[in-house]
Amino acid sequence: MPQSADARARELGLQIPDYADPPYGLRYGTLRPFHRTGTLLELSGLTPELRDGTLIHPGTVGVDVSIEEAYAAARATGLNALGMIRYALGSLDEVVAISRGLCFVVCPPGFSELHAVSNGVSDLFVEVFGREVGAMGRASIGSTALSNNHCFELWLSIECRGSSGS
Repeated sequence: MPQSADARARELGLQIPDYADPPYGLRYGTLRPFHRTGTLLELSGLTPELRDGTLIHPGTVGVDVSIEEAYAAARATGLNALGMIRYALGSLDEVVAISRGLCFVVCPPGFSELHAVSNGVSDLFVEVFGREVGAMGRASIGSTALSNNHCFELWLSIECRGSSGS
């Protein structure tokens, strides 16, 4: 039997934020942190910041932020996504598959290493969930700006177990 995602996250020593306290979204106005319908869970845009609002590597990738720092920011965003998944589902073990990730990278025109940044979140999900569940379909889009000067933002679609535990 494969190792549970929650056990694997503990084994990796990951610091996954708790989104139940304080509630998500207070700094960004009226929004839903997630929407679940049946076995589909959609997460609102998540960014690289700590729960207290401290930004992780803000700015423009390739100008203010190195590719390595942007990779770390994408990985931090992945940790936030894991926290939101726990908030929405109660456990990482409820995830059947990470279906789709839409990654936004703030960068100048002509920047072509978007995939190198987005790999930060993709690599984390494979570490936690394994390749079968954690490898997602992904698009990486260059952007001129994101809220609060973030260098990265992630929208995520997740297949999860049904409410009956199936």
